[in-house]
Formats: sequence, structure tokens, C-alpha cells
Amino acid sequence: MGLVVGMSNEGYHAQAGISSTAVKTVSKKSLAHWKGAKRSKSTAFAMGSAVHAILLEPERDLVVKGPKTRKSKIFGEMEEGLLEDQILLTEVEYHVANRIAKGAIDNASCKSILQHPDRQNEVSIFAECERTGLTIKTRPDCMIVSENSVYDVKTTIDASPSGFARECQKYGYDIQGAFYVYTCQMAGIDIKEFSFIACEKSAPYVSHLHVIGPELLASATERMHRTLAIIANANKQEDFGTNWGDYTILELPKWL
Repeated sequence: MGLVVGMSNEGYHAQAGISSTAVKTVSKKSLAHWKGAKRSKSTAFAMGSAVHAILLEPERDLVVKGPKTRKSKIFGEMEEGLLEDQILLTEVEYHVANRIAKGAIDNASCKSILQHPDRQNEVSIFAECERTGLTIKTRPDCMIVSENSVYDVKTTIDASPSGFARECQKYGYDIQGAFYVYTCQMAGIDIKEFSFIACEKSAPYVSHLHVIGPELLASATERMHRTLAIIANANKQEDFGTNWGDYTILELPKWL
């Protein structure tokens, strides 16, 4: 339990514990979607990981530029030779990932966080939920304890204030923020605020900082605790269904 520095991304995911992804999935979908999920290694996942690596761990040089296509023999051979945490992209993807990262650095607020002298990037945190007894874990992209804040880099279609707010509700990003803050607090780390560095993944590759406000954080924290209780109960009962019932009648929407 506590904060671990230097643990690899793969090492973190191999550790037991409830993550923010689990809580978001149960809250927005069901227990079945959490239990039956498989970790994705799609092209979109690789691009997001590459942007994180460029912005948060540039000294490790983790992003590798490959040939023009993933279907080539050279790409396959390079993929087999990757070191731990390295990400192989096609030539075009490599340049796009660097453009996305540049968009974050071009934003003054994002740059000040990403280059803050007190920042800790990609640390792993493990704790015990005081209400449920569950082992919970998180891996903040960036943590600045001197400012009581944690940050997450998100590649997105729309980084605008209204657009990202919609994505936040659609994908449960506010619950993610509440979970990060709570897990840090349970590990004895004085964190009070959570923010997103939202990076658009298409031209003009703009970025914007989104801070979760106090009212939204309080609401998300309540929903997070409710979800953790559902997970704890499911573990005891060994029942990970959808709880949707046999069928649903689709009603006429009020907005029609």
C-alpha cells in the first residue's frame, strides 16, 4: 500500500486492485462489462499511450517510429523487438502523436503543469477503501502534491469547454477524477483537486485544461462510493450480471 515510484505500466496493471476503469465501467454499464472486459491494444490505444509517453516521460524515448504501414514485414519485426513500455507507431502516426503533444505544450496552462518542477509523473498508488475494504489503485499521469492536485492527459475529439463536458458525462470521466482523489487520500497523499489536459487528436491539435469543479467532484464522489459498494457486494455474492432484467420497453422520448 502507498506510493510506488518506477513501476512500469505493465507492472501496475498486473497488480490486483480496483481501478478507476473498473468503477467507470460498472457505473456507466454493468458489472458484467467490467468482469468480461479485455484490455485493448488498438491503434487508438497505441496513439493515446504514445502521446502520454511524449508528454510525461520524454527522457525514456518510448515512442518508436516505424514504417508507413502496420502490415509490412518490417513493422512486425520491429514490434517483436520492443522493450518494456515502448510503443511502435507507423510513420504518419508518429508525426501525429508529436503534433498532439505539441498542442499541449503550446497551451500555457497545460505547459505549466507538464513542466512543473514538483511534478511526479506515472507513479503508482495503492490503498484500501475505508468503506468497503476493497484494494483500490490508481496511476496518475501527473501529480503535484505541493498544489494538492492530480492530472490526467486525455486524447479527445473535442477539447472545447462544452464538447469535453459532454464527453466527461458520457464516459464517466468525473467519476475517474473522484476516484483518483479518493485513492490518493486513502494512501495518505494530500490531494484535493483533479484536472484533465484534453488534447484534440486531429488538426489543429489544440489542447485545453479542464478542472473538475467542487460541486461536480462532490457528486462524482458520491456516485463513486455507490459503485464501489456495488463492486464489493458483487465480490461477496460472486454475481457479476448486468442487472438489466430480461427485456426493456423503449418509451417515446420526451424530446420528440
